[in-house]
Amino acid sequence: MDKSNPVPLSATEEMLSVNGDCPDHLYSTIFTLKDSPGILLEALKPFASLGISMSHIESRLGRCETGYDFYVEFICETEGLLDQLTQKLEEISCSVSLMTEGGRGNRVPWFPRSIRDLDKFSNRVLSMGAELSSDHPGFTDPVYRERRAQFADIAIKYRYGEPIPRVEYTENEINTWNEIFTQLSTLFPTHACREFNRNFPLLVENCGYRVGNIPQLADVSNFLKECTGFSLRPVAGLLSSRDFLAGLAFRVFHSTQYIRHHSKPMYTPEPDICHELIGHVPLFADKKFAEFSQEIGLASLGVSDEYIKKLATMYWFTIEFGMCKQEGELRAYGAGLLSSFGELQYCLTDKPSVLPLDAEVTCNTEYPITEFQPTYFVAEDFESAKKNIRKFAESIPRSFTSRYNPYTQCVEILGKKEQLIDLSYSIQTDMSILQEALSKLHN
Repeated sequence: MDKSNPVPLSATEEMLSVNGDCPDHLYSTIFTLKDSPGILLEALKPFASLGISMSHIESRLGRCETGYDFYVEFICETEGLLDQLTQKLEEISCSVSLMTEGGRGNRVPWFPRSIRDLDKFSNRVLSMGAELSSDHPGFTDPVYRERRAQFADIAIKYRYGEPIPRVEYTENEINTWNEIFTQLSTLFPTHACREFNRNFPLLVENCGYRVGNIPQLADVSNFLKECTGFSLRPVAGLLSSRDFLAGLAFRVFHSTQYIRHHSKPMYTPEPDICHELIGHVPLFADKKFAEFSQEIGLASLGVSDEYIKKLATMYWFTIEFGMCKQEGELRAYGAGLLSSFGELQYCLTDKPSVLPLDAEVTCNTEYPITEFQPTYFVAEDFESAKKNIRKFAESIPRSFTSRYNPYTQCVEILGKKEQLIDLSYSIQTDMSILQEALSKLHN
């Protein structure tokens, strides 16, 4: 597989205009200042005094309502200058958090703070996209290659808040979908977990899952929002593990719109719309599975590359190739299994080894990407899987605690007393509602 960046020059230029500069020198900081006349000039002064260029700045009322939180993205080429800036900010602020692309030294790697921030990396495709490797079934097909370029263009131009463009699929593409959809549907009742089988008919009823029609991402995304708050976002190809997992933290799944080459309908060297819509989507409509998926994403924010690899491995053995036990029988819930006619049958045979899901073991297990998995990990249920990943996340060295706010669609850093008080009030409110509901239930 070609690991070079396949994004065309025009898209690369567009990406850099969003980020402000090369990611190697892109930093961001969040700091808090007490409200006073000229507070904005006070916030800008440390950067101006050191000649540091800012590419983005925003402010919002602080949680304590006596000050403002400032978020600034800036370009800094030396560690010495960065240290000077940090010192100056600490002199005027009661709270300073510094983040950097890649997490050099002891710096926290940059991560999105709001769902809109996903625009900043969704074009950073590592492989495939509009360009295909020489061993891809569609490599020598100029019509297919042109079609892939069209899909890549849609994803590259997409921005948060816009409607997902609708696609008119060709006869070849629909025939490919038909074969995959028909064959897999025969296995789901006996091989897929109950949550999948409960949601799949709902997608048939509400989103156009059927022979003769490839569902539109826009329709499926709207359906998921109503079920669990998850949404789909078009992507041109494979993202880095860090970027992809960050999307899950906001309940956003980066989904391809293109389909595999018609010459090999039962094989694809990359995720395609069949894998996304048939394998992933049905379980994103399940509340517990959605929570588990988001837990992996939240655990990835601001962690080192070492732990990104561990969490990506956890994702592989659960959301992609996970299995569970129901009524004493093994059932598949991983999208890589549910979208593969061959491996969905293989995983329930006695050929692979099956181990209980344990985050410490699972995240350190090697795996092949071009053949059936030799080992699968079995979860008791999605709730236990969520607790498993949350316990593992607590062991990850990270200098901050974060939570996702579904009302603002932002990740909040819990670093101030006022924020913790607000969180406790929110929990108390929920507990009051629970107690009221329980009392009415027993009356």
